[in-house]
Amino acid sequence: MTRTFRAGALTAAAISLMLALAGCVGPTPTPTPTPDAATPRPTPTATPTAEPVDPLTTVTTLVARPESLVLDDAAGDEILSLDYLTPAAPAIEALTTVFGAAPEDEEYPGNSHFPPTTAHRWGGFELWETRYADRWADFADQTPTLYRPSFRVQFKDSQSSGVALTTFDGIGVGYSWSDLQAIPDLQVNPSGCSGPYLDYIERDETWADGTVHAQRYGVDFTNLDDPDAITEVGAPMPIHEDGCA
Repeated sequence: MTRTFRAGALTAAAISLMLALAGCVGPTPTPTPTPDAATPRPTPTATPTAEPVDPLTTVTTLVARPESLVLDDAAGDEILSLDYLTPAAPAIEALTTVFGAAPEDEEYPGNSHFPPTTAHRWGGFELWETRYADRWADFADQTPTLYRPSFRVQFKDSQSSGVALTTFDGIGVGYSWSDLQAIPDLQVNPSGCSGPYLDYIERDETWADGTVHAQRYGVDFTNLDDPDAITEVGAPMPIHEDGCA
């Protein structure tokens, strides 16, 4: 074998060995890209916290009862009861939330029969706040009673600002007067000092002579402006059996 042929054979063998080794190693893996530290990463968005709902904003109905004004939601559940013997200010604040606006106020000086009052009006609903001042100042420190409550309520319409105004029996302004008269349980004030009523309570009260009498307080109906329909609902109304004193 000549030197040239031997050198060529060696070269060919070397190339074959290199190719064989390359086949064992396999393809070079593609490097995984490294995130750029300078690139800002998205910040997770926090889930907004729901604002708590004021239960008074869910009130859809005001129900006049002998002892209190009841505030109900659309399901008929009681949200709040405003006792006529408690101060008027919290009641006015609650009703301002219910109606979504402050009332229109009008003051009345009173007389020898009635103490001064302030009428707080939201459309067809009125809250009459008693002010024991002037000649009535002696009553200011006395505990309120249903005969002399801290406030009274009157319905002049069947609704106000979308809030229904009704009674425990579902009767309100606009209800037929003849249908009301036909209700078997309807009570009539024998003294004629107030209108007929359905919803009432009785409380034992001691008169000046020391005798005890059952005094009724109710939610009364009147039709002064329309003989054919209820025009006003009022509470609490003392039911006098023998006179309007």
